[in-house]
Amino acid sequence: MANLHKSKNMILRSNHRSHLINTIPFNENSSTVYFEVAKPIKLPNTKPCSYHVLHHDFGFTYGRPPVVVNYTPPACYSQKFTKIVLEWKATCKGTQFDRIFGVWLSGVELLRGCTAEPTPKGIIWSVEKDITRYNSLLLKNQTQTLAVYLGNIVDQTYTGVYHVNLTFHFYPVECNVMINNDENKTSLNNLASNYYSKADLILPISQDRPLNDGLWFEVRNSNETKSKQFQIPENVYRAVLEVYISFHENDEFWYGNFQNDYIAANNLSDTPGNGPFREVVIYLDGEVVGAVWPFTVIYTGGINPSFWTPITGISSFNLPSYDTEMTPFLGNMLDGKPHTLGFSVTNALNVWFIDANLHLWLDTRKAKTEGGLVKFSNKAANVYEESDFKGLNGTFLTNSKRLISSTGWIKSSYGNITTHSIQEFRYNNSLQVAKDGDFQVVDQMIHFNDRVYTKMPFHHVHVEESFRTFHLNFYADFTLQGEGSFIFVSNVTLGFNENKYKHGGLDFFISFLRNTQKAQSVIEVKNYSTTKRLRGTKQVYEYHGSDMCYSRNISSSNNLIEYDEVGKLCDDFEVKPQFLIVSSSDHPSNTSSLPWSLEAIEMATSQTISCISKHSGWNQQVTKKAEEALELSSKTKLSMASFFLNPLLYLLPLLFLDPLFSQANLHHSKTFKSSLFFQSSANETISPTLYFEVTKPINLPATRPCSLTVLQHDFGFTYGKPPVLADYNFPSDCPFQEFSKIVLEWNATCKGRQFDRIFGVWLSGVELLRSCTAEPRPNGIFWSVKKDITRYSSLLLSNDTQTFAVYLGNIVDKTYTGVYHVNVTLYFYPAVEKPVLSKEKWGDFGSEVDSKADLIIPFSRDMPLNDGLWYEIENATDVKVKEFVIPQNVYRAVLEVYVSFHENDEFWYGNLPNEYIAANNLTDVAGNGPFREVVVSLDGEVVGAVWPFTVVYTGGINPLLWRPVSAIGSFDLPTYDIEITPFLGNLLNGKPHKLSFSVTNALNVWYIDANLHLWIDSKSAKTEGKLLQYDIVPLSVTSVVDFKGLNGTFVTNTTRFISSTGWVKSSYGIVTTKSIQDLSYSNSMVINGNLQIINQTIHFNDSVYADIPAPNAVSKKSLKRFLFYLYSDDIDQGNRTTFSVSNVTLEFDEKKFNDADAGSPSSSLRNLQKGKGVMVVKDNLVVSGVASTQQSYNYEDGNFCYSRNISSSNYTILYDEVRNTCDERAKSLFRYSLSRWWPFPARRAFLTSHVTDSNGSL
Repeated sequence: MANLHKSKNMILRSNHRSHLINTIPFNENSSTVYFEVAKPIKLPNTKPCSYHVLHHDFGFTYGRPPVVVNYTPPACYSQKFTKIVLEWKATCKGTQFDRIFGVWLSGVELLRGCTAEPTPKGIIWSVEKDITRYNSLLLKNQTQTLAVYLGNIVDQTYTGVYHVNLTFHFYPVECNVMINNDENKTSLNNLASNYYSKADLILPISQDRPLNDGLWFEVRNSNETKSKQFQIPENVYRAVLEVYISFHENDEFWYGNFQNDYIAANNLSDTPGNGPFREVVIYLDGEVVGAVWPFTVIYTGGINPSFWTPITGISSFNLPSYDTEMTPFLGNMLDGKPHTLGFSVTNALNVWFIDANLHLWLDTRKAKTEGGLVKFSNKAANVYEESDFKGLNGTFLTNSKRLISSTGWIKSSYGNITTHSIQEFRYNNSLQVAKDGDFQVVDQMIHFNDRVYTKMPFHHVHVEESFRTFHLNFYADFTLQGEGSFIFVSNVTLGFNENKYKHGGLDFFISFLRNTQKAQSVIEVKNYSTTKRLRGTKQVYEYHGSDMCYSRNISSSNNLIEYDEVGKLCDDFEVKPQFLIVSSSDHPSNTSSLPWSLEAIEMATSQTISCISKHSGWNQQVTKKAEEALELSSKTKLSMASFFLNPLLYLLPLLFLDPLFSQANLHHSKTFKSSLFFQSSANETISPTLYFEVTKPINLPATRPCSLTVLQHDFGFTYGKPPVLADYNFPSDCPFQEFSKIVLEWNATCKGRQFDRIFGVWLSGVELLRSCTAEPRPNGIFWSVKKDITRYSSLLLSNDTQTFAVYLGNIVDKTYTGVYHVNVTLYFYPAVEKPVLSKEKWGDFGSEVDSKADLIIPFSRDMPLNDGLWYEIENATDVKVKEFVIPQNVYRAVLEVYVSFHENDEFWYGNLPNEYIAANNLTDVAGNGPFREVVVSLDGEVVGAVWPFTVVYTGGINPLLWRPVSAIGSFDLPTYDIEITPFLGNLLNGKPHKLSFSVTNALNVWYIDANLHLWIDSKSAKTEGKLLQYDIVPLSVTSVVDFKGLNGTFVTNTTRFISSTGWVKSSYGIVTTKSIQDLSYSNSMVINGNLQIINQTIHFNDSVYADIPAPNAVSKKSLKRFLFYLYSDDIDQGNRTTFSVSNVTLEFDEKKFNDADAGSPSSSLRNLQKGKGVMVVKDNLVVSGVASTQQSYNYEDGNFCYSRNISSSNYTILYDEVRNTCDERAKSLFRYSLSRWWPFPARRAFLTSHVTDSNGSL
């Protein structure tokens, strides 16, 4: 209830709640200890001075004044203290609701909490909170008033009296620890540590006594603003506002409130509305200066009280407070006049309790400081709402985002201090209602990031950053089964994640918190008597910081603790690994918007990275432990869900139909597609899913990057429309000029039903990324792609304004509801040392072979157009051509080709021979056989070829195989380089030339474009060259076709050899380049009834030799092998049921040689992926399905080794082993795990089964 007059809310806004409370069993033999899982406070090794502040029995206290006592510091106050702890201990017995309470000292709030709900035999709980930040207030040598308000009612029904003791513990400083004080503030060198120390003065922004309530302000509607006047001393140099928030009555469950149009249409006069979005807005003198998007605290009686016995909801005993940096606005407040701070709540209903504490730092050496607000940007929250309902049933989506940025300066005795503060918010909420309101699903995610950058005198920059994600998922199903009988099923997931980074002077702090809680309950009542009661709560708490490590894995069931594992060292908590989930905007280096461009930023960030690199081993361990904790949480969810929810799956309404076939472009053919549809179960709505492709991490320098968010867009109905465009300029506030690494980061989310879609990213027509989207779930998915785009440096660092284009052709309608929400960010990593780029000597030319090109010419379609910039090859005779002219001082040229395949050729490696198709009159089956080759021609002559890797998109063959581990190359499709340097002699005449693309045996459709990378001789106006030798072995495809009826065997083999030699004369001298492409292909296919087996291997080898004017030639070689295997079958089980199974193997192997004639490679990659899937189809619907995928990724070069062995099954990670060191034992383990594969045949993916959904559509 968390305050007295609580309204009906969510599914527990109904009259069912009283029945649920009455069904909670109590332990009749002893008192129960209730507790909130949190890390312990790190205490010094000193004996505390304890001060018992208050003892009181809170009986009927509602509507009466707070309980007050006089407070003076304890007799030991003359000592220095490193830690001060507030300890709240309470007991209660009988029947009582949960009640909100607050503790104030001189109007400054110290603690906001919620009581536990008692049992007849009594409960005990305690709260310990670190209140050291209030040091200046607690140690003030004068009598102050401490106030506690706990509004409670005691009568014949509600008998519980809360017996409370409040104690402060003062821990003296250890002898060997120095502490900041006023004396050492006089040193400028100590300003950094003082800047993050405890405030010198704290002003309360709360109600004044006397009053018959708490000291908080009450905000009762969206038009109400509560404010208070204050006046600060004139020598302040820093200010931080700490805000306390709690929500009650009609807004206690604000995240589940309905949109007003739904309420009006259904005449739900007593149902809370205004939708699920809430925002606390902070005003200074009437102007917005900050905001809070709060964590969804569930009080101890919320939703289903049985969840929170004895483990209470996250932050229910100690509600979080939220800091807002006010320093940039100090220039407006240092005039010695009163000012006003105010609070409002967007969309608020009655009632929100809000107050705040203004923490101030004083310049003791100066009577007056001065300052000014340099820049302020406030982008108001743009709330997007979408509702789709009929009667009481429907789906509701709400999204919003906000950015608040401020910059100001302060002049004090320390010098000039410039502070830049950023608040960034993102919000997503989906609400589903069925069964006339008795079935509800709420899924909400809040990203709340704030960053403070402070430029101290002498160019020191100090950083304080916090990146938070608040997740809530609620599922409830109430089934009435007659008078006095019902079944109530409810699940709740809460997540509070936070990454913190602080760096100032010599101080460095970093911490990671992952706090995930899952609660599930089933209650069955027959004839007003409880016949079944199953409930449990599991929580994984993982904290890793510079100060300590703490982990706790705990589970309760029916009021009993099942297990409780606690770890206090960074390596003593053993659980299964999972993922570390970080928002795209949670990049700790996003400082590109800073208002200054000084060497100070480089100095500070390099120091920060240095600190992080010193902790690199620890940091990997932190990441691993956080991943492990979430995996255990995920495993817990599945085991509980299978126990609690399976009987309900047959009773739940049809939530959505999930397509089990790929649609990596829009107009997909039925051929090679499964036309099956997948029925999703209710427990899939628990939480969003992270999808990912397994690949090695990008090797980044130990420098802090500049970042630029290039594009943010929601791709709804975008098919047949122009690409989304944005202006691109290299970030002008980035102080660096040389970069050793540039990374493109694509972050996207989607929810609902949607096919996989192909997309591309271009800059000035040069393609930077080709990828496929992940297929969403009703509860949502998110994925990220990081690509090293350093090779495009000359384009990315250009001073010109360029056009950034993204095309993602998507359709959104009543059936396909998924909108892709996309952010694209570029990160520019400065070089550790400024590179010395010398081209004066012949010997330096060797390093230029692998350097970045000076100019990149796009070979793509020109805008405007209503599609991607790629060319579309629609058949075997289709040739796409583009003219171009190159500068006349080029000395090297490399063509980079992007390739993807779709529609009738998405599964080209399984296409059947035309004679087989004709003989069996298969008009709707894709043909032309299984061989494809992309041919590149220059002025009509073949200069190279691409035999592409068999990328399987995220909806291909059996989509369950790629959830959450996507197929090799699906999120970052490979590109293919062709050395064009030997042909430069034909191109350096200053005239236009033609580059063209075609695809051997192509069916509709292939998407192809390319980038021509050119190296320019800056010391020569004109180079010259000549093609010396050109050899091309004509393509010879041999096919063996042996079939009878629909059964047969087909074998296809071919080879290709292309060699070219040419010289170029430049300021380096004469360089002779030889390029070789050597390719071979084999494919065997077996058809026997519904059984189909495909086995294909491609060898794609290329070599480049450069004879330079130096003692040694330069050469490189790449040996690639692409393996694809598919076994599929449909087995008739009778009773209109088919058993469809599939096995698929993908392999991408590559060995690279820096010396083409060397015996050992300079790097090697072996990437092997195996998947197996089973689906049971009855009456043309998939009634069940299971799929699992194993992958072994092994990469090694002279400086770096990376291996990952991972297995997933039906969205769940079974194991995930990562190694960053070269370890032969790890490799053997990988081989062993893959040898355990069970050889289960699979459903046929290539002959249309014509299975339809319940509406009869394919």
